[in-house]
Amino acid sequence: MFQERLLSNRWFSTTVQQFFVETCAYRPEKTAIYFEGKEISYRDLQENVNRFSQVLLRLGVKRGDRVAMLPASRPEFVYAYFAVLQIGAVLNPLNLLWGAIEFEGILQRNDPKVIISTDTNAGRDYIQLLRDVIPDLKYDKETVSSMRIPSLTHLISFSREGKRYEGFLDFSELLESGRGYDRSEISRLVREGKSTDIQFICQTSGTTGLAKSGLWNHRPPTSSFHFLAKYLTMTPDDTYINISPLYHNVGMVFGLFMNLAYLGSTLYLLDGFDAVEAMELMDKFNITASAGFDAHFQALKKAFDAGKYKFTLNKIMAAIQPSAYDMLVKEMCRSEDVQVLTLFGQTENGPLVALVEPDCMDYRLRKFSNGRPLPGVEMVIKDVETGKTLMSHEQGEICYKSPYMFSGYYKQEKETAELFDEEGYFHSGDYGTFKGGYLYYYGRLGGIVKTGGENVSLTYVNQNLLKLFPDEFDDVQTIGIPDPHWGWKLVSYIRMNPGKKLRDIKEYKVECKGKMAEYEIPKQIFEWEGQWPITSVGKTDLIKLKAEMEKRLGVKT
Repeated sequence: MFQERLLSNRWFSTTVQQFFVETCAYRPEKTAIYFEGKEISYRDLQENVNRFSQVLLRLGVKRGDRVAMLPASRPEFVYAYFAVLQIGAVLNPLNLLWGAIEFEGILQRNDPKVIISTDTNAGRDYIQLLRDVIPDLKYDKETVSSMRIPSLTHLISFSREGKRYEGFLDFSELLESGRGYDRSEISRLVREGKSTDIQFICQTSGTTGLAKSGLWNHRPPTSSFHFLAKYLTMTPDDTYINISPLYHNVGMVFGLFMNLAYLGSTLYLLDGFDAVEAMELMDKFNITASAGFDAHFQALKKAFDAGKYKFTLNKIMAAIQPSAYDMLVKEMCRSEDVQVLTLFGQTENGPLVALVEPDCMDYRLRKFSNGRPLPGVEMVIKDVETGKTLMSHEQGEICYKSPYMFSGYYKQEKETAELFDEEGYFHSGDYGTFKGGYLYYYGRLGGIVKTGGENVSLTYVNQNLLKLFPDEFDDVQTIGIPDPHWGWKLVSYIRMNPGKKLRDIKEYKVECKGKMAEYEIPKQIFEWEGQWPITSVGKTDLIKLKAEMEKRLGVKT
């Protein structure tokens, strides 16, 4: 089955849910998910997805309606994800690390009909958070209403402890109630789905504000998991450990969709990333594949160095700095005869744009480059100021055209149009160059850095810190500094108001928690006295600020 899929190019014209239904029918007895000591077969997985599909239909969810998710990495949310797709609704995962500012703005913009949320995660109360960010919620038996989100009709909560909450339908009870599902109706909805249907809203980083709401049909995710499976030389006999959260494209597209819909392999699911637990599972089950970021592999390396567990992964998509590549390949895999592939990715392309080929035998290219554009992707480097296409080796903005491109930002037509030039190229906001046909990514334009796998707007961090501490902070400049654990870490210079003294960062972190996303809170802060250094055109000289910060921290560049 999988070989036929690889060779037939069906991934371009088939929906995620159509692949999923075929896979479950093809190997019903195989273990689809291993979670906390329990095995869920493909037959049972399809059964639970069908039950929850019936639940959503009974709640009045129709094709095109939006269903927002605040997901824990548990089987229940796997059922919900595939159920939303099966009935033709639009899946919108939301980042659990966001603060109240992001949740309030995104929920009001995206018009969800249903919100499905874990009750708690990592000690955070998401039931209370939703009540806080939708303060005008009104409950009427099983339904809810809100003037702020007029589309909203139902809230559903999942609780590990079986807790119930006013105004929220209980996930487990709903799943049980879906036993009498209409198989023919669900099959019809799956069969009628088209690869060009918009069925995903995936959040991406804005340059100065809230995360943008990228619209996907099925071609962005299917192209990404097709080419990753092909380039990693995956087979249905491989096993995959999901170390990324389900709200992240890596966890959703590569963890869930590649394994459970496309490959028919076994997925090992973790309820939150724990490096020791991940190493225990690898050692016990000889797991072969995964995908992750610098912070994941740094934590796994620490657990590996304890000497108790074998590191068994040999097929890895690694979104890491070159400095971590040797550690992963030579110290953890302990062999260069492994597939550790670097990449260039953006939500706007589903998310893969470029990837190192499996038969690239040049270690230097595998370590330092971000691969070649995927088949069908046309890529150029353009001058940031003039928009002129540059020659090979010249540095500028990475721009591309793609048959797997997103379908624009929801309710943000102006922002969408501004990112495409007259030649039809999408301007990525990323800085890089081509050398010998390989892409090299050098960082974000417009003050965005990737820390722990998350794109963060430095301007947005500055704005939120000033909003939260107006009596203390006169101005803020946040810098991205290379870091072996996070890839980049956020460090802020604070200029204080007259008569105010900078407090210990621990106090600020406590006050930021829950209001800003966890990954947006600076790791360190320092006081800056006087005016900011300025460039010849009168702008704040961020290059000088970064150089000063690196000197202060002893960072070698």
